[in-house]
Amino acid sequence: MSALLTEEQLKEWTGYEQRQKLESWLRENKIKFTYGKGNKLITTADAVNQALIGTKAANDKGDDFF
Repeated sequence: MSALLTEEQLKEWTGYEQRQKLESWLRENKIKFTYGKGNKLITTADAVNQALIGTKAANDKGDDFF
């Protein structure tokens, strides 16, 4: 099971403070994400790795969301 990355962690990691810019960055980098409690963005370390280093996620469906 992959570790979840929260919206706050993603903002800190990417430097984007605005959600819209963070969402755009995730899409541009083909990082799949969804919305968790409180409508906050979440993704997994596996999704980031898949997009940034080319590994294949087990549940890859080919869209932006899990």
